[in-house]
Amino acid sequence: MESRFPLNDAPDPAAKQVMEQLMSDLWKGNRQFPIIEEDEHAMLGYLAPLSYTLDVARDFFAVARTAFHPNNVKPRNRELAVMALISVVDIPYMTYCHQRIGGRLGLTAQQCQDALAGKVPEGLSEEEEAAYSLGRALTALVGPLDDMTYQKFASKMEKSELVGIANIIGGYKWIALLGQVNGMDRRWVE
Repeated sequence: MESRFPLNDAPDPAAKQVMEQLMSDLWKGNRQFPIIEEDEHAMLGYLAPLSYTLDVARDFFAVARTAFHPNNVKPRNRELAVMALISVVDIPYMTYCHQRIGGRLGLTAQQCQDALAGKVPEGLSEEEEAAYSLGRALTALVGPLDDMTYQKFASKMEKSELVGIANIIGGYKWIALLGQVNGMDRRWVE
């Protein structure tokens, strides 16, 4: 599929360099998956439309660096919550990327597969199971979180961890929407 947001049409001619730098800063120079088409005509996934609004991109990545920090949410909890979101939305590029991230965080291939298929993976701690379930609940949330559901999650993790996961899901709902605006790209389906 041809990108709807080619770099040669981006409002800022520096879009490619800016987006590459933002991703490099987010990952501290350790790129974990491809972010640009092989022929370099477009960014991949959600990055393609985001490359058309560099002021928004800069601020988004500033928030992402803060939200991703282990002091705000534990990395495995974060990843399990993101996989829960991915199990609800159909964004193959996100699936491709987060299978790799999950493995780097010590999740087994089976745990990643289960999480991305909408099943709570086996072998997780109680808090990790809650993080996954909270990720699915927040992804589907269309009104206030009811007290019973809140208490279920608040009893299994610190409130700051719960809020950290809410921040992560909010950010990923945003980038999932941008990925959907960019259209379907099935090449990432394994």
